Amino acid sequence: MLTLKLKLFRFAVMIKISLLISFLYANHVYAAQKYTPSEVFSGVEYSNQILDQLLSSKNVSNIKIPASKEKDAKPMHVYELQVSVLNELYQYAIKNNRNPPPLTISTPIKYTPTDVYLLTQLVINNLESIYEDQGGNIDFSMNDHSGKSPANVYQELFELYYKLNRVNDKEKVSPNEVYSHIIRAKEDLQYTLLLLSKRIDNKQENKKRLLITAIYGMHPDGTVISALQAGKKPADVIQVAFEVRKKLNILRKRNQLPEIKIPLMSDYEKIKPIDAFLQTQFIIAELNLLKIPLKISSTTNSVKTATGKTPSDVYQVFKHIDYMLERLIKTL
Repeated sequence: MLTLKLKLFRFAVMIKISLLISFLYANHVYAAQKYTPSEVFSGVEYSNQILDQLLSSKNVSNIKIPASKEKDAKPMHVYELQVSVLNELYQYAIKNNRNPPPLTISTPIKYTPTDVYLLTQLVINNLESIYEDQGGNIDFSMNDHSGKSPANVYQELFELYYKLNRVNDKEKVSPNEVYSHIIRAKEDLQYTLLLLSKRIDNKQENKKRLLITAIYGMHPDGTVISALQAGKKPADVIQVAFEVRKKLNILRKRNQLPEIKIPLMSDYEKIKPIDAFLQTQFIIAELNLLKIPLKISSTTNSVKTATGKTPSDVYQVFKHIDYMLERLIKTL
């Protein structure tokens, strides 16, 4: 009898071990799975199809799809825009008493299409749930694509972000929205300069002061950044955003990274706040990438609601970022 019990015990143990090995193997295979921009594109396109149905049910028809002018977007830029998409879904869930999706953060990691794919799955799951809870029936499936680039995904995701704004009853992306994102970039760069200043030896007091004073828009010689100028337009904001990106490209080259192509002003017919919003996403992503060679692991602050902001307020923040980057280039 004891022998039989022992055999049964051993058999049960072997079954448990086999199941554990199968579980670990399955998880290893899943972890090793890599996804392409084309697979990400399919997921984002499918999400857009669901949103089209949601907007139709809300009788929203005046949809003016925005066009991204970015031809050189990388997975990290797509990831950053996906973070903002999830933030819109989070806001929708809170307003409609739904369980919100987890909020993702912007971190100094070189993201891949696989990272973007995983965020896309979060978006899909949430949109399917919203649509079905409203009585919708998803009678379409995801299309297969090939040969898609991160820039293609970026455009499709840009459309998704715009449509989510409409689902959230926002007629357009306002200067408030742009400000709430660009202030994140400014605070992030301020913290980076602070950390770098602390690493500088006390014997190089001048370098320390150059970095610290830049945080406040000042120079050790007593000069300060120019004051806020009223009457700025979205086109002025884009112009200074491109100056910021030129400086980020200089820092990219210093760290043996290829430059990212910057759109031309002539690419735009009429510049709107949503175009400036897209620049905030690029800049946040680039500032996080810059932290990697600088060995800085801090994350970017989350979005905080802003009110009463104008293009002039947005312009001033972009200008301060440009000011700090110029100081960083001269000091490093």
